[in-house]
Amino acid sequence: MTRAAESQRDAEWGPWEGWNPSTLSAHEGDCCRTARLWFLAMNRSLWRGEGGPTWIANRYPWGPGRWPLHWCEAVSVKELCCGAQAALSIEAFRARGVRVLPVQLVQRQEGHHMAHWHERWSDGGGSPSWAQGAAGYHESCAVIDAHGRAEVWDPTVNSWLTPDHVQGVRSIAAIRIGGPLPSDEVVLWRGVPVRVGQWVTPPAD
Repeated sequence: MTRAAESQRDAEWGPWEGWNPSTLSAHEGDCCRTARLWFLAMNRSLWRGEGGPTWIANRYPWGPGRWPLHWCEAVSVKELCCGAQAALSIEAFRARGVRVLPVQLVQRQEGHHMAHWHERWSDGGGSPSWAQGAAGYHESCAVIDAHGRAEVWDPTVNSWLTPDHVQGVRSIAAIRIGGPLPSDEVVLWRGVPVRVGQWVTPPAD
């Protein structure tokens, strides 16, 4: 990696390079097991047809959250952060027998939002460290088909993400599919090769 590329990485997505995808915890006993079974039943009832599980963000809009987060807490709160929304979406896809991997993103944001987000997350008992400078850390998930083609589902905005969104607000500065575990697998995200387990920057062209 060139010095210029290292400088760009450190400026745009270096603060989150070592972060892991969010996962839900479970208490011993019945509370979390019952909560997970309730979630899966709701998913079967509310998610029909094509697309992703839009009911998750409709029921639990994006907002500050505390970690660790247990299943019994996740299904009873009024808001969920992107990590919790992504973790639930992964469970929803897996329940349909679909191969799905966690996705971590760094997205460019308008700097004037940062003070509001920091205040909102601090007041809500969460950490605002996901928003720094003019970028923000974000989580979603990737559905992988039998041919190694990936589609990235963003549960916060209920839409599929495209690798050509590389300029402007919410544009993608970096993406990692599959978390930090090293892998030789390469998936194609709408024609863009992405090595599983590595942060990459989508091409500008």
